[in-house]
Amino acid sequence: MKTSSKSSDKITNTNTSFDWADDAYEKFGKEFQNLTHNYHQSPLFSDSALITLLDNYPRKWLQCYTMGVDPLKHKEWTPVHIDKLSGEEIIAAIKKGRMWVNVININEYQQEYVDLIDSMYVKINANCNNISNAKGSFSALLISSPGVQVYYHLDADPNMLWHLKGTKKVWIYPNKDERFASQQYIEEIIGQERHENVPYELWFDEHAQSVELKPGQVLSWPQHSPHRIENVDLNVSLATSFQSRESIRLNSVHAANHYFLKPMGLKNRSTETEGLIPAIKEISYRGMNKLKLLKAQSRSASYVSNLIADPKSDSGMSKIDNEIRTAFSYVD
Repeated sequence: MKTSSKSSDKITNTNTSFDWADDAYEKFGKEFQNLTHNYHQSPLFSDSALITLLDNYPRKWLQCYTMGVDPLKHKEWTPVHIDKLSGEEIIAAIKKGRMWVNVININEYQQEYVDLIDSMYVKINANCNNISNAKGSFSALLISSPGVQVYYHLDADPNMLWHLKGTKKVWIYPNKDERFASQQYIEEIIGQERHENVPYELWFDEHAQSVELKPGQVLSWPQHSPHRIENVDLNVSLATSFQSRESIRLNSVHAANHYFLKPMGLKNRSTETEGLIPAIKEISYRGMNKLKLLKAQSRSASYVSNLIADPKSDSGMSKIDNEIRTAFSYVD
């Protein structure tokens, strides 16, 4: 269900979009791509619009984390309380601190943002012959302090990163390569048995596609490609995930392997998506899932913290007396 901003000031979006060559559409989803857009020119992403957005945004959908500097130590990823701050205070704290603010479900919030994201997939569907019926599944606006990182991970659905402000370094690693993410890890992520983080080693970077991303660039990569990010300065990006006929089939095959074949002790579980057997896997998994006959997986996450974003602190954060659950731990 889509909600709308409490602000009475409607923002009229300009004619922002993207214009890719035919071969870019042909390769979309098949290989790593560094393309262009002009969404960064939209008033929806101006400084004043972002402050208004944060002022009104449902706190259950407003995540904040801090982290360390070592890309090998993903367990230093720590939640931060942010629910009692205004939009202006949040931005001020981000500028001073080491925080990553994830404005989730932006594709379900204010109609202007909904329309913008929906229009992306209208254009992709109209021009990409290798992708069928692409629809947005999850989108988030990312606002990040200078120097913060997003640890090495992979997402179940294919996604794109539309860069809007600042400079960030992005590494994209080969998909379908057991050195960088095993089939078992992918199955566990899709089966919600583990979060998106997967083991990382520094030598992985020798095999990555690396980009220093500027406003007006968008990255896309094949489904299940691991990736990680480091921000150079204050950053704003829009991350959009989608589902297509092809991506749903691939995830269903992995899910069927996880729920049905792995418990049977089968070690060589095919991930092929063409033919009768993959179709049976998809039908079986989706049917069982719809009927809620699959056992819920235990995927743990800690949302308890004694850190609070604080624009008055030199570090942008301060401590409260007790560790308590963050407002975004109660997300629907």
